[in-house]
Amino acid sequence: MSRRRHLSSALAATLAVLVFGCLVPGLARAEQSGRDGILTTFDASFSPSLLSRGHADPVAISLSGGVRAEGGKMTPRLGRIELAFAAQGRLDAAGLPACPRARLRNATLRQALSRCRPALVGRGSILTEVPLAPAMPLLARARALAFNGREGGSPAVWLYAYSSSPPVSFVLPFTVRQRQRGAFGLLLEAPVAKTLGRWPRLRSFRITLGRGYSSKGGHRDYLTARCPLPPRIQSLTVPIARATFHFTPAPTIATTILRACRARD
Repeated sequence: MSRRRHLSSALAATLAVLVFGCLVPGLARAEQSGRDGILTTFDASFSPSLLSRGHADPVAISLSGGVRAEGGKMTPRLGRIELAFAAQGRLDAAGLPACPRARLRNATLRQALSRCRPALVGRGSILTEVPLAPAMPLLARARALAFNGREGGSPAVWLYAYSSSPPVSFVLPFTVRQRQRGAFGLLLEAPVAKTLGRWPRLRSFRITLGRGYSSKGGHRDYLTARCPLPPRIQSLTVPIARATFHFTPAPTIATTILRACRARD
């Protein structure tokens, strides 16, 4: 088996892990930020941990985060969330099937996979709550699937979530932007409050993104990254991801994750 095929198989196995404990050593490592009585957590990691200096390697990125209020108060309402990835990472959806967002509305998990499996780019879980009372919120633990999409001719990620008890189904639309300058070159942004509606609140999420696919007879990778360190430097701590939580009406809390960039050659 070639090295490229081996990496693609490894990414496929990674996507099958919903709790992704093998990639994220636990929320104990997550960064915690607070402001105005609101606490947020965020963590990020990538696999494989060793990357080439000069060319892009296929990678899987794992993300987790959470929101809560201090003192047992009601979970704050998250207006929108922005997830940013380091400049050395790239997203490539050229030739990858795109799932129309309308096909995921009101779909069960089985229906979503049946309709859009070729566009699958990630898996995870989402925890939401309806604050009937601060001490007894109604919780919905939903499985999540990430699908490649298109929004106005640009790449997008549809984060579809489904729970059978209580019955919950929604699609969180992430727009995708890629920048040539700055510490973070890849940005995903979603309108959380607009998607969930007036009462449901996002409490936590876990998601792993990444896959290999075929296009026009060749192999491509949805996410790639490299570690462009100078010669003789094998490892350097760098920012790999940033989450910005925009609450309604305020505040805005941003957390940056630093991890070791390790060159394998």
